[in-house]
Amino acid sequence: MSNELTTSENPGAAGAGSATGEGLTTGAEQAGFASLPAGAGRKAEIQHVMRTDIDRYYADGMDREYAQILQSEQATINPDSVNPTQPMDAEQSRISLCSSDAGRRLVSDWDEMGGFRAHLVNVQRTASDIVRTIGGNREQRVFMEHFDRDVPETARIATYAEIAAGPAYVMPATPNEVKSFEATPAGSVLVAEWGSDAAQNVAQLRARAKRLTDALDEDDAHEFWFWLDEQTPATAAAIFRKLVR
Repeated sequence: MSNELTTSENPGAAGAGSATGEGLTTGAEQAGFASLPAGAGRKAEIQHVMRTDIDRYYADGMDREYAQILQSEQATINPDSVNPTQPMDAEQSRISLCSSDAGRRLVSDWDEMGGFRAHLVNVQRTASDIVRTIGGNREQRVFMEHFDRDVPETARIATYAEIAAGPAYVMPATPNEVKSFEATPAGSVLVAEWGSDAAQNVAQLRARAKRLTDALDEDDAHEFWFWLDEQTPATAAAIFRKLVR
């Protein structure tokens, strides 16, 4: 759903230590001179290795890098044709997350709790399932861009941690708690959809919301919940459905 989970559309980004490559310019571009498209030199280098040393091509992960370069070229031609939720390679995601203290702690925690890759794949799959409910590629891309821009990094990392943690045992919500949730646009749809499971699911959402809030300082928590409140009822409902499973 964000820069730490999905592939970049700018294949030059990896060499610059950025998850997206946003804002990257070369001296030639800044001076107004034409330059090769991002990744063109690297593409030629990989193609040479592919022709001359196929074992190295696969051993060094160049096949995945080459696929991303081709995807970037396609995105330049027609951005709406490219899957915006294409999962980032685990090692690239690790590097991206390790650019911040919060990300490094998450990587360390996942390494200790069964392995970074396994937790990453689970979070990528959950995020992708949510994003795909929003609409076509363009709408999905806009949603992800807003998430990256409007949600503080610490809140994004805390969200990934909460998704990976999964649901925990909770006591069913009280009738008043269910009624309060039902009064929201997304809640009215979900309570009707959940039927007899509504009390259990509402309690699960409340517990996960508390854990997420407790993991953040007051300002970051405020920005995260403001972002969620700004989502359409359909998007909010898609998020809540995934969080109770």
